[in-house]
Amino acid sequence: MREENAFEARFRAAQLEAGYWRTGSTDEELGNWEDLVAQCEEGYDDITDEYDFDLQSRDSLELALNDPVLNEHEEIEALRARVYEIDTGLRAISHDQPVRDPAKHPWWECYVPRYGTREFAKDVYRRYGIAISTVD
Repeated sequence: MREENAFEARFRAAQLEAGYWRTGSTDEELGNWEDLVAQCEEGYDDITDEYDFDLQSRDSLELALNDPVLNEHEEIEALRARVYEIDTGLRAISHDQPVRDPAKHPWWECYVPRYGTREFAKDVYRRYGIAISTVD
């Protein structure tokens, strides 16, 4: 087993300090974030509670981007660039109407995708009163 570098060790420590019960590496969290955005581009296929749960990978990455210790490491710039690149995909397909107050929540928690499966579209309408397009 290879030893974790200082950047990854601090990332896991920041997650624990923030109250996360499970920690992941930056690669794992980036992969989860990228997978979620890809699912949304095809049409998210679950309910809004699951969507909110899936957003936790982006929350975790935000911890890293704002952590003063991690910002002293050179790896932070590559992480920041990759996160923002993936963010661009979700921003491009996000509904214009927020589901939460953008002044109180991060942007990724404020908007749902413009389209999803019938189940997701029904749940978005039931929960937020917003109609989105269906892909199935």
